[in-house]
Amino acid sequence: MRRLVTLALAAAVAASGCTRVDNTNGNGGRHAGTKPGILRLASLNDPDTLSPLVGTYQVDVDLSMFWAGYLFNYSDANELVPELATVVPNLSNGGISRDGRTITYHLRQGVTWQDGAPFDARDVVFTWHAVMNPNNNVGSRQGYDDIARIDTPDRFTAIVHLNHPFAPFIGTFFTMAATPYPIYPRHLLAQYHDLNRVAYNSAPVGTGPFKVVEWHRGQVLRMVANPHYWRGAPKLAEVDYSVIPDDNTLLTAIQSHTIDMWYNAPSTLYGPASKVPGTHAILTPFTQYSQVVFNTARPIVSDINVRRALAMATDRAHYIDVITYGVDVLNEGDQPKFSWAYDPDLKPLPYDLAQANTVLDQDGWRRGSDGIRVKNGQRLRIEAATITGSAVGNRMALLLQAAWRSIGVDLEIKGYASSLMLASYGAGGIVQTGKFDISFFSWLNGIDPDDSTNVMCDQIPPHGQNTSRFCSREVDAQERTALTYYDQSTRKRAYARVQQILVDRLPFLTMWFARRFDVVSDDVHGYKPAHAVTTFWNTWQYSI
Repeated sequence: MRRLVTLALAAAVAASGCTRVDNTNGNGGRHAGTKPGILRLASLNDPDTLSPLVGTYQVDVDLSMFWAGYLFNYSDANELVPELATVVPNLSNGGISRDGRTITYHLRQGVTWQDGAPFDARDVVFTWHAVMNPNNNVGSRQGYDDIARIDTPDRFTAIVHLNHPFAPFIGTFFTMAATPYPIYPRHLLAQYHDLNRVAYNSAPVGTGPFKVVEWHRGQVLRMVANPHYWRGAPKLAEVDYSVIPDDNTLLTAIQSHTIDMWYNAPSTLYGPASKVPGTHAILTPFTQYSQVVFNTARPIVSDINVRRALAMATDRAHYIDVITYGVDVLNEGDQPKFSWAYDPDLKPLPYDLAQANTVLDQDGWRRGSDGIRVKNGQRLRIEAATITGSAVGNRMALLLQAAWRSIGVDLEIKGYASSLMLASYGAGGIVQTGKFDISFFSWLNGIDPDDSTNVMCDQIPPHGQNTSRFCSREVDAQERTALTYYDQSTRKRAYARVQQILVDRLPFLTMWFARRFDVVSDDVHGYKPAHAVTTFWNTWQYSI
């Protein structure tokens, strides 16, 4: 599942819009290293495949925005932008039926695949079958498994029939969901039993503005302009993506202008990276938040008073400064401030060590001779699971260890390899199987505020991502409302109540929301990063 990520890559969310820091060279001209018409991107991350359908990495989705086509993209203005579909279905335009079970998509005419074959509704139906094919190793089938059938009364109409109303569907179906899938070409792929290891995954043919012409894994992906793109030829002639597996080397590359964009740079290098002459830094609020998760199935942290005391002893504003260097932002709950679902009236617990001590005193926890509290013969000892080698997670663990000890809590830190920490339930993953009292990781959501997999009672692993094992009948009732009714006002009221319950009951403590950090040459124009799933959405408009 692409949404669960480690704190080594953690980030968080905040107010709408982007923060731009200008460091122009003042000469009004190009850098000596700039190659007109060729955009050179780089980051640490090596794609495991170029196909998001069977890929597991965020970079797979990022790069797909250059070669692939989705029904809708998601813009920097937090709006769906028609791509392979022409109109966003809603209740007002009749695209969503009154009973919420029929969704009509009008597809764009005149679009061709990059090999010249025409795109039509059969490709949409084929891609749905590919998602549902049990032989394909897809990340999620949520929403797609609610489809009873898809009718195609003509080549450019797809009518989706759902088994029951599912309000997040428009933000899920072949658009920027937490696990997004583009449309795939039926004429090239229908012959295969599965799509896990087909040659297409290394040399995909899409409907996007750029064609993949060369990929050397671990090195360079080269894409050239698609002259037959339906919007017209893109402004760039070529896009080269390089994998540079070292942050300091990336810093040197942007300083020397051998690359034009360092995207999703680490906050730890914000100081020097944001001051590179001839570049500007962009901080983009994003639908990703870092959290301390309490396993409420464990005896000590099942006590709401213990969780509240721990929260009040956590100086999150200070940790944002010392861990993320002020890049990430404080935000309550699990919805970003720029989302329509965010409740601005949330009442968080304050940072208050004196009150944290009082709460534990009143709960019967008494300090022992070594300062650690004891209740009914049990020490207030908590086990924290973190990822070995995660600079952010390990630093947070050490800061919490010192802070919580001041209120009489013994925090023991246990490190695990990421492959074990975040493994599936069947593979014995530490988070999924609940082998922790508290854990640190980050959650990356899609464009819809649906958080049901994180908080509903029936989503406790192995059935979902409710890794806190928190169960509330009221939360379940509000989530069912938010999942059933398509009108935004009804959903907003439900999510407001869910957010306040989460803040009050503390199945997890939101540490911060992310701002994506990019370093971009002043010669690059048209980059307007989006706030969810991927910052890339208008790649046909980029120029240099």
